[in-house]
Amino acid sequence: MSRCALPFAARLAALVRLLLLTAGLAGCAPSAPVAEQPHSDQRLERTNQVARVAFQHGQYVQALSLYRQAVDLAYERDDVDAVVDAQYNAAVCLLRLDRVDEADRLLKRTKAELRRARKAPPPEIGLLEVTILYHLQRYQEGLALAAQIIAAAPQSATARRARFLSGLMLAEQGDKARLQAVLLELDASDDQRLEADRLELSGHLALLEQRYDESVADFVKVAQLRSAGTDYRGTVRALTKAGEASEASGSPSTAAVHYLRAGRSALQQGDRDRARALLMRAHTLAELSGDSATAREAQMHLTELQESEPEPAAGG
Repeated sequence: MSRCALPFAARLAALVRLLLLTAGLAGCAPSAPVAEQPHSDQRLERTNQVARVAFQHGQYVQALSLYRQAVDLAYERDDVDAVVDAQYNAAVCLLRLDRVDEADRLLKRTKAELRRARKAPPPEIGLLEVTILYHLQRYQEGLALAAQIIAAAPQSATARRARFLSGLMLAEQGDKARLQAVLLELDASDDQRLEADRLELSGHLALLEQRYDESVADFVKVAQLRSAGTDYRGTVRALTKAGEASEASGSPSTAAVHYLRAGRSALQQGDRDRARALLMRAHTLAELSGDSATAREAQMHLTELQESEPEPAAGG
């Protein structure tokens, strides 16, 4: 069997064992000399490496734990740059886990570290802050910070991402004119992620302008691009908006299918609350439109969710 065919848990365990053996912490024969403990920078590099593997495989809880270990190792060696790097990565993991308030608190600590070291925050820190402000629905602050990032380097990749986040916030506020202005600054791209960003904003604008068929088409394409890029949270977001646009157009059966697909994906990602809401909406609309097959499928997953609920703790 090839290495790639191994389950993720087995591959991660194998990598951890390899790192431990390399460090001389396991498998030493009695006659072998005792290996010295690796230097902090070696431990830090290895911890970050395993964390990246976990993150790339969507194991955000494990990645978060490892990046927190990397923060401790960076503090041990009094390496501000390494502290900031590990805290940034940990905050991204927290966002992926929808623990936005924790990510916000950690980012504040990161910015404090930079101030103490008299270092300017890199653009990535500012972009992460805009992302957090978007999730916290603090749109005016987010738009102001995004504008600063764009003004500092208008042609950079960071500026393009800031424009996308600005567009999302403007869409949430129903600001069609400014959203259209942002879209005019985003050219079509061969890069899947960049094109998905542009189409997502296009879908939002079409939805605000009640061009529902165009909105659905844009969001369906976005879901395909996000999925191809392994951005499964983005896939759920796009399918949900496709459901909303279909529902607004008076097509409950089509909306039910989009909500079902979004709910199934959210369920597999462990986002139980979002999955439940989406699957319930899919079930309701499917029954309303007489789509019994979709209603049964939604109910099957809802039953699965209910049966897997943890049992309440026994009273004292």
